[in-house]
Amino acid sequence: MKKTFFSILAIFLLAGIISCGGAKVSQAECEPVVGDLLKNITAAQTPEQAAKFQVMQAQVSAQLLKECMTGKYDLTCLRSAKTIAALQTCKK
Repeated sequence: MKKTFFSILAIFLLAGIISCGGAKVSQAECEPVVGDLLKNITAAQTPEQAAKFQVMQAQVSAQLLKECMTGKYDLTCLRSAKTIAALQTCKK
């Protein structure tokens, strides 16, 4: 029983160490980029779409910031993206 417990604990510890690679891009670098991206996306929407987007903006902003900090996106491309489809093309 103890061996099983320690084996499981070791697996979780190893998984935690592997997944904690840290941010590749700082939050200070990503915040203005995400802000510009959100402005661009809302500027291209109808008033109805913009109202719906405002409700979800905090969640979307947090998720975009998290994704930006992974380093998997080109920041210049993100800053200039005007649609969700354009956002998807910004992956490195």
